[in-house]
Amino acid sequence: MKGFLTGLSKLVLGVVTALLLLSLAGVATARYFMARLAVLPPKPAFENDALPQPPQTQAGEAEAAAAPAEAAPTPDPPPTPELEEGAYEAVVVQPIGLVLREGPGTTFAQLGGIDNNDAVVVLEESPDNQWVKVRVTENGQEGWIKAGNIRKTE
Repeated sequence: MKGFLTGLSKLVLGVVTALLLLSLAGVATARYFMARLAVLPPKPAFENDALPQPPQTQAGEAEAAAAPAEAAPTPDPPPTPELEEGAYEAVVVQPIGLVLREGPGTTFAQLGGIDNNDAVVVLEESPDNQWVKVRVTENGQEGWIKAGNIRKTE
């Protein structure tokens, strides 16, 4: 009888250990895949996108770079362009970006898009305050976007 109880207890302990190991492996696998899905994929690049151009160096710039840092003159910041009356600077706060249109409404053709956190200059608002005309600071493109998706910057 004692051997039977020992064998039964070993069987129960083995089954419980196997179930515990399987459940821990399942939890670890689920955590691994959740962590992999939390990482955003790289932004796709299309052939009509503007690629950043590396700065072109000239012989004079190479010599200035070789000189000590204290001798290099500090360049003045570029002048900020004057805004038209009633215009103000803003930034896009819509996480998925915005569609830039020819006019104030969804019936107008799409001109392009504006990404989240891109700087724009608000030029005017539609009479019903549902749309705003903006100029994208990066490329100078103008168009209309849905109001309420931008935040005024100081």
